[in-house]
Amino acid sequence: MVFQEWDTVNALKAIALWQSVLAERSADVVSALLGFLASREKPTGMLSWGATEIGSDEYCTETSSEYTSALARLGLHEAAYAKADFLRNRQRSDGPWEEVHSHIPRAFQLQPSVTGFALCALEDAGMEPKYVDEALGFLASNQQPDGSFGINWYYYCTHYYLMRPAVAALAEFENYTAVAAARDFVISRQLPDGSWQSRVEGFRGDPSVPELQTALALATLAHAGMDAGDPPVRRAIEWLLDRRRADGSWYGGRYPYPETESYASFRATQDVFTTAQVLAAFNYLEQQ
Repeated sequence: MVFQEWDTVNALKAIALWQSVLAERSADVVSALLGFLASREKPTGMLSWGATEIGSDEYCTETSSEYTSALARLGLHEAAYAKADFLRNRQRSDGPWEEVHSHIPRAFQLQPSVTGFALCALEDAGMEPKYVDEALGFLASNQQPDGSFGINWYYYCTHYYLMRPAVAALAEFENYTAVAAARDFVISRQLPDGSWQSRVEGFRGDPSVPELQTALALATLAHAGMDAGDPPVRRAIEWLLDRRRADGSWYGGRYPYPETESYASFRATQDVFTTAQVLAAFNYLEQQ
């Protein structure tokens, strides 16, 4: 599985977010997930995203950040703090975090989502970043005039993957001007049926499915302070609930690799990730 660690981390975090109602039923599953992830840790305690082989000193900052958040939300504070401390010391002095993974093109290693995930992980673990103002300045400087944080095919080929963690971090540190601009962008792009769908212009391949994009957009609105009483949020919830499958999951399609020879052998289904993002979005709304 191309994204085995990434999917497992996201499943673990979704369960952690709903621990208040799942604690008794999820203990064995959580134990199994933690055991698998511990077996996949690098010597640094960090994780890659999955099957692709990388060096022992390399890792995926986003996967490792979400791992840290999940541990903290499960109450495993010592483990979360140790990983957060490692991440804290990897922040660049000019503000951002970057991916430390040789399979991510260099031009894509400084996307705003990376810094957003890292800031949220440190916050969940109760740790202050080394360079808070610089990190927030980096995120603000990467916000586009339309309120988005751009779009990149390598990062799920949707605006909302880059936005969700960036907005969560900006909201946590009370940069409400940037958060409001992001909120307005998301609302302006909602389709009449309540869903969201965006794609990179000229991209040869299918973008992420609307179920995933809608979950990420909905989570962004939750981080921006909106709740189920707001019409755009209510329409999105209804749209997602209408698409829940009989087994309780959501269809995720495949990761949006381009239709090129170099990616012809890559196939990664996104049902687990998409379902985790829907559950996370619903939980964020519960917190409003």
